Amino acid sequence: MEEDLEEFPNIEVDPRYVTVSSVASYVSTDSADDLDWLQNSKLTGGIIKFLYDGSTEEKSHTSYYVCVGEDATLDNVAKYITKVWKKRSPDIILSVISSLSHFRKWKNQQEVEDFQTGLIQAMNSTNMWVLTNGLDGGIAKIVGDAVRFERERRSILMTRAQNPYVKLHKKEDVEELPKLTVMGIVPKLQLHCVAGTEGLHDSIISLKKTGTKEAIELNGEHSHFIIMDQNTDLRELEGFRLRIEERLLIPIGRGKRYRKIKMFDPSLDAGSNTENITLITSTSTPMVGLLIQGGPLDIDHVVDLLRRKVPVLVLQGTGLGADLIAFVYFEKIHHQGDEYESFVKTELIKRMMNCYPKDFVDNELARNQCRDKILECVNLAHQDNGRFLTILDINADPTGLKNLDKYILLTLFESQGSKTGSEFQEQFQSDLKLTLHWNRPDLAESQIFEKYDWTSIKITPELFDKALLKRGRERFVEIFLERETIVLHEYVNYKKLLDLFNNLDMPDFFCQVCLEGVLAKSPGMSYPVDKDFVIGKKSDLNYLLYKLTSLEALVSSYDLSMNSTGQFVCDKSTAERKALNALIYWSVLTFNPSLTRVLWRRSDQPMVMALVISMIWHTLAIKWCSRDLDIKRQLKDAAIEFGKQAVRLLDLSYKDSCLTAIASLDEKLPELNNKTTIKLAHIARNKFFIAHKSCQKWLLQRWHGNLLIREVDYGVFRLPNWFKIYMSVFFIFPMLIWITYEIKKDPDSKEKTPEEEEELDIDQLDNQDTIPLKIKWKRSTRGEMKYQVRQMLSYGRQNLRVPLYLQFYYLWSAPITKFYLSQLLYIFYLALFSYAVIIPSCGDFYIDLVVYFWTAMIWVEIIRKTIIKRKEYKEMKIFWTVIEICLIGSFLIVIGLVRIIPKFIPFIKYTTAKFVMSLGLLYFYYRLLSVFLPISPVLGPMMINFRIMMKKDFVTWLRMFLMFMIAGGITIQATLYPNFPASEEGIVNALSRAFFGMFLTKIDDLDSNERCELFYANQTREVCYNAAASFWNRNTSQIRFHPEFAECPYRSFGGYAMVIQYLVITKLILLTLLYAMFSVTNAKVQQESEEIWKYQVYSIIVDFETRLRLPAPFNFISYIIMMFEFIFDKLKLCLKKCCRSSCCRKKKDRVDVDNVSIVKVKDSTNYSYWKICLKKLNEEQEQDEREAARHTMQSQRIEQLVTQSKLQREFNDRMTEQMSNLERQLIACSLALEQIAHKIDTIDPQARPELETATSLHIASRQSPYPNTKIQRFPVFDKYVNWEEPYPTYDPVLYTKPVDEYRESIQSLVDPDFIEIRQRVESSSQSQEERTSILSAYGYQKPLWNLSATYVINETNIEINRVSWITKDGLPIRYELDSSNMPINPMGRTGMRGRGKLRRWGPNHCVMLVVSRWKRFLSTSQNQQNFITVDGKKVLEVAVFQKKESGEFTLPSGKEYGDMSLYSAVCKKFLENIFQESETKLDPNMTEQQMIQFFEQFVEPHPGPFTGFTSGQIYKGYMDDPCNTDNAWREAEVWNIHYHVPDNLDLKIKDKEKKWKEVSSYLRLPGNQNLIVQEAARIQGAYY
Repeated sequence: MEEDLEEFPNIEVDPRYVTVSSVASYVSTDSADDLDWLQNSKLTGGIIKFLYDGSTEEKSHTSYYVCVGEDATLDNVAKYITKVWKKRSPDIILSVISSLSHFRKWKNQQEVEDFQTGLIQAMNSTNMWVLTNGLDGGIAKIVGDAVRFERERRSILMTRAQNPYVKLHKKEDVEELPKLTVMGIVPKLQLHCVAGTEGLHDSIISLKKTGTKEAIELNGEHSHFIIMDQNTDLRELEGFRLRIEERLLIPIGRGKRYRKIKMFDPSLDAGSNTENITLITSTSTPMVGLLIQGGPLDIDHVVDLLRRKVPVLVLQGTGLGADLIAFVYFEKIHHQGDEYESFVKTELIKRMMNCYPKDFVDNELARNQCRDKILECVNLAHQDNGRFLTILDINADPTGLKNLDKYILLTLFESQGSKTGSEFQEQFQSDLKLTLHWNRPDLAESQIFEKYDWTSIKITPELFDKALLKRGRERFVEIFLERETIVLHEYVNYKKLLDLFNNLDMPDFFCQVCLEGVLAKSPGMSYPVDKDFVIGKKSDLNYLLYKLTSLEALVSSYDLSMNSTGQFVCDKSTAERKALNALIYWSVLTFNPSLTRVLWRRSDQPMVMALVISMIWHTLAIKWCSRDLDIKRQLKDAAIEFGKQAVRLLDLSYKDSCLTAIASLDEKLPELNNKTTIKLAHIARNKFFIAHKSCQKWLLQRWHGNLLIREVDYGVFRLPNWFKIYMSVFFIFPMLIWITYEIKKDPDSKEKTPEEEEELDIDQLDNQDTIPLKIKWKRSTRGEMKYQVRQMLSYGRQNLRVPLYLQFYYLWSAPITKFYLSQLLYIFYLALFSYAVIIPSCGDFYIDLVVYFWTAMIWVEIIRKTIIKRKEYKEMKIFWTVIEICLIGSFLIVIGLVRIIPKFIPFIKYTTAKFVMSLGLLYFYYRLLSVFLPISPVLGPMMINFRIMMKKDFVTWLRMFLMFMIAGGITIQATLYPNFPASEEGIVNALSRAFFGMFLTKIDDLDSNERCELFYANQTREVCYNAAASFWNRNTSQIRFHPEFAECPYRSFGGYAMVIQYLVITKLILLTLLYAMFSVTNAKVQQESEEIWKYQVYSIIVDFETRLRLPAPFNFISYIIMMFEFIFDKLKLCLKKCCRSSCCRKKKDRVDVDNVSIVKVKDSTNYSYWKICLKKLNEEQEQDEREAARHTMQSQRIEQLVTQSKLQREFNDRMTEQMSNLERQLIACSLALEQIAHKIDTIDPQARPELETATSLHIASRQSPYPNTKIQRFPVFDKYVNWEEPYPTYDPVLYTKPVDEYRESIQSLVDPDFIEIRQRVESSSQSQEERTSILSAYGYQKPLWNLSATYVINETNIEINRVSWITKDGLPIRYELDSSNMPINPMGRTGMRGRGKLRRWGPNHCVMLVVSRWKRFLSTSQNQQNFITVDGKKVLEVAVFQKKESGEFTLPSGKEYGDMSLYSAVCKKFLENIFQESETKLDPNMTEQQMIQFFEQFVEPHPGPFTGFTSGQIYKGYMDDPCNTDNAWREAEVWNIHYHVPDNLDLKIKDKEKKWKEVSSYLRLPGNQNLIVQEAARIQGAYY
């Protein structure tokens, strides 16, 4: 007994249930009534602790149970679940229907894993209860294993979440997952209780086997058990479970509550009493049945659920009941009418008997009832405009089990019809909540919203909160926004925004990167954020966005809150846009790219918002994610994606309208600090956006300012722009010819013809000279000089429309003019600076003073530009500009000290001043590369390549080279000059030699001279030191060191080795490596250098826009003018303040009133254009995604086609096989019918045909299988027996028994396989002699057909008679030969070729005996008159024997082998088979007469002259034998040996009862032997 208990878990009760008081404390009731109810509820329960082998109590799994007595009500059970188990109604209940007794193990383990994955995915998504039979076997065990795996996974996550160094799911994330609730409903009959369960919550249940087959154990992974206390059968258990499920459909405890939603169709509120109610309580709990396999009781369960309108999901492919219901369901869909009923019922019974062979044995009533239940299931599939039965074919959909949650919801939704009133409110929100939890937007769109697509529905904010906060629910957000189920400006306020930040599903990124990184908040103390994070323009949210975008006050909490309450501070469209932008900023800062993409697609300004989003993520990746490389890569990828979206939108706009695209770049955006689009692109550092054609054309217009430079083709040459600018600036008059200005045209003015005005070709702006884009004017086809002069004059007249002072202003204010003037004067500056440096001695003081002043003006201008950029262009980097200011300022201070002041107070060497001046000149020359050359479209990209190569490749190479340079210089110096002193000069010589070795190869000191060789002749230690061995205590006066020997080189192998290795490394390896690095970088950067240069053009244009019109050194004039303007403005302001008299005010007021004009301002910005562009972009992206996925889809389709082709091929093979089987069956049936007809013909002995007639149509020769084999003959019907009847499909089987399978004594007498010999000889490519040797090896002797011949075999003359005994019209026939020279059966086809098991090809002769006598009453009686008679005729009996191979009885016969006569052979066989004599001595050449004499000797002596013995030949010809083939057949000479008087055969015959057979209609002999016996009876006048 104890050994049996060890196999099962030990179940103990929790101590808190031991006493009643513990129960009360656990129930936590407010009054004693609840405790009284618990005592009177007829319910007992407790806690089960499953303790397995090797486990401890701490590690045991705990389950709750309740025993339901006969008197207990289901309401009490529900109340127990609520009060004791603390359970409320779930979101959905899944009832798993499958019995253990009809469970078949799944062959595919992957299907089991997929089912567990789909089930756990559903249980993790929402609060779902799973109901099973609770037993440790079948589907319940599979469900329990899935729960156990998920529980272990959660335990691991909880353990790891407590480790602060492991970045995994937080503990709160795991705790927020729904509890795994799996309830088992089991009967007490199947359990054995050690202790009774009558107590109140103090029972201890221990499971063990009771010795019966039904006793099994519970599955320990179930969380709850409902035990049926009464001892009933399984059918009553199913009824009990059904009642439990029916009760669970009603909410347990407090029902779920839903906020009433707004509906725009009053019909949905029809019949509703909830007009004034904001909360709606649920009235039902959704339930879905899941049928897996299943037996007859499970089918009853499905029917009961369908009757109660509970939808059921059937897993087709799992077998048993599920497949039966699926079969009937699809048959009903595809077939209708009487054919359906008749076919389905018959086929269903067949399948049921295959599925349940033991359930319906000798019980047709139960079988038919189960069949009717299955049909009822299908009939109940469609009710009330809903489908309550869903079939999931796991074979057709391999991913169906993994997506089990999808099909569960689909089953539930398809069973629901359209509702109204409170039912609609409950159903809509419950279903939408389920799809949201289970992340099934496809079902939400197809099953929920499309059901009510004729009206507009507003969802509650709570649902939208879940869609926003829950990761992976972006598609729901998109659906809600597309269907306008939420008004964003009513939804978003500062409280909602704060809640969204504080209730993030994954707040790690926001906390670590944004709060702790960007805002430098304290780790662990900054989240959740308080209201100051979002309230106010200077809130932390705005500050965070400012640090990431350089844009201020992007989110206004005041505007959001006022708009949400309906007190709009702007129009509704702007309020909606602000709310959407706030959500976009929230999703961007929490780094949810998918949600950001969805919200961005709803934006009115998609291009601008894409730039902002890209800017934020790019800044985060560069500045605050340097350590976390994964997050950095993800941020960069997301930023690049949105940057590309902005470029693609701009490109779409440009293709649609070039002018619109260019105009949009300069539009100020009030919600983004009045920044323009192109400025945002520059802030975002999106080089591809600024490199776009539209941006470059806009930059070209900005580069030219208000100038339009005309290009005139003079045929031979073309004047460059710089020449026109210089001529216009210095000579004024050319300005009227080559330059015009952009002026706004009067809308009422008349358009001019092409002959009067040049047309601007915008599409040709890509033609470039010195700048990337350039305006080109079309020249008329009229090339006459007169026309050119007239055009120039008209061009000048056009300029007269602009005042002359404005023309000068526009000309000198244009950035292009500033560039060329600054470039020209900077060249003059460099020339003057160079001259000042090259002047000998102390130089020219006045020239130095001019250079100093000019440099100071340049410095002041740089400072002024930097201040302006800092104010207006905060996104631009000024770090290197500040460095330049410091360098130039330092240079001015130093040059003033060393060059200007020494003119008056000489205190420094002029060479030092020269050096400082040279450094300054060098810097200003190099500065030319970064100030003026980058504007060139040729030199600009080259400078970018040069800068990248110097910054990356050269610095890297230089670090490597320094190591080799220092090592090589020191070693070479020490090896070549061992006596050079360790001084500064020695170190300088060593390093300089190594450095210049890169360019100069100094090898003359490798060889020494005679003096140095004598010096290095003695190199002993005593020569170096006199006494002391220590370096610090040595006597330096004794050291052999003299200055004349310090520079004396030492010739040695080491010197050569050091120099050679250094030169090889530096000149061959390092230089080659540097060239290779430059080449790789150039090839890599060359593709992007143009985009980078185009991006930098914006900074260059801004740089020259901020410059003064007069370049240095004339900018001091501008400063003087600016000073006077400043003084004038101050005086003017003072004058206004002083003028306070009333007359002045009245006059001012009167003037103001007279000049007042009322202007009505309206926001006319149309954002539909960008929405159209975004729609086109989405369509293109979808097309690109389809194109990208086309290969995958094609491969998948090919795989599907291959799979389908395989299935189709298998199906075709099965169909072919079935057709072949059907054809064979038809043939077999036809043959059987023919045989039956032949048997019927032989039933009446009087109607039997004569022997000659019956033998003409052989029957036994066509029987299958062939005797002693399994070979089936080719079927031959009666009409095809004759060779003259065409039989095109006739393909007989070839069979020839091998010679070595015969008895060894007769093997030499058996014909070889002539067909095989012929094939071997024909396939052989050998000579005739070799072929003859092959034939002789087979013992081949050419047969003589239709002849009798004598052959010598084993030195014995053997006579082989191949003449047929078959006669026609009294003459023997000559049988024909086929194409292979083989004889053809003259009686027709047999269905088999070859020799078969016969000994001869062609006719096989034998002598057959019908040894007969009259049957007596007593065979031992000698009374001659004691015969048996029937109808006055004597009864004949014949001698037969039984064959050992087949067991059939046959007449004795002697076959022809050629070694003896046929008569001798038949006598020998008679003795062996009838008398069973093994040794016989007979004459081998017996004649007919001798044979007759042989049988006459067995006659008993009797009185009278009559011998009592007669003999005669009754038949000679073809024998219908089963061994016959198309090429070999039996022929027999039949003799009748009849004994009229008593014989003595019985004295020699053993088992005489088996040897003598009565001749009657019941006698069965092979072939046509029955006819032969009957012929003998007819001759003798016997009864038959």
